[in-house]
Amino acid sequence: MNTLIIVIAIFFLSLLFNIPLSKLKIPPIIGYILTGIIISSVFEIDKETIEHLAEFGIIFLMFLIGIEFSPEKLKSMKKEVFLYGILEMLIVGLIFGFISFYIFDIELQISLIIGSAFALSSTAIVLKLLNERNEISKSFGRNSLGILLFQDIAVIPILLAIAIITNKNVSFYQLLTETTIGFIGLAIMIYFFGKYIAPFILKHAAKTKSDEIFLSTMLLIVLSAAEIAHFFGLSYTLGAFLGGMIISETPYKHQIEADLSPFRDLLLALFFISVGLSVNLEFALNHIFEVLLMAFSFMALKTLIIFIILQFFTKKRVALKTAFALSQVGEFAFVILALLSNHNLINPELDQEFILSIVISMIATPFIIKYLHNIVEIFDKNIDIEVEFKPANLGGHTVIIGYNNIGKKIAKKLNKLSQTYIIIDKQIENVKEGIKRGDNIILGNAGNRRILDALNIKEASTVIITTQHEENIHIITENILAINPHMRIIVITDEMSSEYEYYKEHKIIRVDKSKEIAKKIIKLFLKLKEEHGSN
Repeated sequence: MNTLIIVIAIFFLSLLFNIPLSKLKIPPIIGYILTGIIISSVFEIDKETIEHLAEFGIIFLMFLIGIEFSPEKLKSMKKEVFLYGILEMLIVGLIFGFISFYIFDIELQISLIIGSAFALSSTAIVLKLLNERNEISKSFGRNSLGILLFQDIAVIPILLAIAIITNKNVSFYQLLTETTIGFIGLAIMIYFFGKYIAPFILKHAAKTKSDEIFLSTMLLIVLSAAEIAHFFGLSYTLGAFLGGMIISETPYKHQIEADLSPFRDLLLALFFISVGLSVNLEFALNHIFEVLLMAFSFMALKTLIIFIILQFFTKKRVALKTAFALSQVGEFAFVILALLSNHNLINPELDQEFILSIVISMIATPFIIKYLHNIVEIFDKNIDIEVEFKPANLGGHTVIIGYNNIGKKIAKKLNKLSQTYIIIDKQIENVKEGIKRGDNIILGNAGNRRILDALNIKEASTVIITTQHEENIHIITENILAINPHMRIIVITDEMSSEYEYYKEHKIIRVDKSKEIAKKIIKLFLKLKEEHGSN
């Protein structure tokens, strides 16, 4: 079959699925997986080549996420990575392992490996979706990232276990020693590469003022970081993440993010197509009900286990969101199942059922994350209100004080403009409503200096006050100006406001609430944002 025809078919089907799906606001991940399913049933295709290319998508994703996480930030995530990560892998892996042993009648050693595979979640899907929705900085986003990072590390002992089972001549202590040396070697090499070599190369590439040379240099750095990890027997993605994390401290961070994003998106699309390629359509249609039952049973159980683990350490709402976000089975489970299948350690029919249930869990994930706030609300309407947005990570953001009708309209317009903002309101009913709608909102009194400090007012670009109580406005503005005397403040008031002279004296912008308020404020906001950026 002509390779060009297959490529044309892939692009055509991707468009055919994703154009109508986008109109329904369904993520393109679904369209790419469906494309892979159709392509695999129509064409004879070299799946291995596509899978190798697709892995680069995850490499670029992890590198760019690494750029967002400086070494200092990672140090602050020790609990998420090592405590939550270890508990999740250990408990979920053991429970799923015993299910495989007792229900599917697989021998214990193999069952524990399968259980570990099902404990893994999808780095590619979860982090892509959280990135797009700006939710990695939220509490449940940090938990998800931390657990996913540990899962990347946990893949190594899983592969070691398979190597020991399938090769009786290999010594456990030999493999353990090699892995330990690999970790130490990787840490040293990535540190020197990211701290000294990469910045030196980037500096000279930037001096050429050639976009092509700078882009080539970035690609070299990403792939080198991944290859260093692979050389030491560890995963490409772990190397890419660590490489990005070291690069995050260079002045080229934002340019790298902008230039590498198209590569990440294109190759991730290929990854999702490769997921679809693993599906045997005929088998899927013949076993659709049992596979659906298996997939959703596994997801429900995994969600429950993760929630039970995390609710001992964090708020219930955060625990529940993290559990739902990680409810699917990850892409590395395909690799583990393929290794077991190649050594005839798993029944071929059961292997295909497992693969299909993993694919279904991946297809369900974009919908789960999209409607996460609504799902959590269904499970417990009286669940604790959690400050989801991490104020410490804010900068150049907009602060909206008051979640009344005007506040809601402004938040909606800022969402459309992809602007970073945080809302504060002292009415718990308003905060619950805001969380339900997916807005970045916290509970608190904006007249309190400590609350304003927590909102990082000093680094904010604009403050919009929508509350109508002038006494409160006076207290709030005084506290804001005490923290940042040059803050741009917009206040919504009645035309006959008695505070007119006060606003004029402190250069506070007053907007009459009766005249197409939301549109007027957004225009004003964009103008101030532009001025702020040029300062």
